[in-house]
Amino acid sequence: MRNYTICVTKGYNHKTVLKIVYYWLPVFAFIILVCSYFDKYRYTLYVTVVGSTYGFILNKLKKRVIHIAFCNDRIIIDKNEIPISHIKEYHISVPLNDLIILRLKTSNKTQAIYIVKEKHEIIDHFFKDAHIPNRKKFNDYYLQYGHLILPFALLLICAVINQLYKYLLYAYEC
Repeated sequence: MRNYTICVTKGYNHKTVLKIVYYWLPVFAFIILVCSYFDKYRYTLYVTVVGSTYGFILNKLKKRVIHIAFCNDRIIIDKNEIPISHIKEYHISVPLNDLIILRLKTSNKTQAIYIVKEKHEIIDHFFKDAHIPNRKKFNDYYLQYGHLILPFALLLICAVINQLYKYLLYAYEC
């Protein structure tokens, strides 16, 4: 049998994405706190400084791109080869507008990878041709909707910072 590559794409490891986002979350919260001290320019600073910080975080994330190749007998994920025979199941979900998340369960570990949405059908046909079952687990709901935890965490942090700001403002006025 001849080895051929079916699809080559770029992606992001789910654990790496979460590490980067939650690593920068305290910095993001501190910037929001500092912007809160400027009364007249508060909302302008929110848009400019917080927006540029968000862009900086996204640029950090883009540097962590991994290359994924789907070959006829294996999958190569950032120089790690996974033989098709070791893959027990997979699941593809669409958590974001531009990315899908692919969960692979092998004999020894489970991996979740964000991949460009345009490759969804090719990857799905690849696994169907390899006779690997598509099984949705409860953990897939977290993978699909877990990115929504971040905005709620940011809202909670902003509420705490706002209350801290009000407390400090009124404590020093008295």
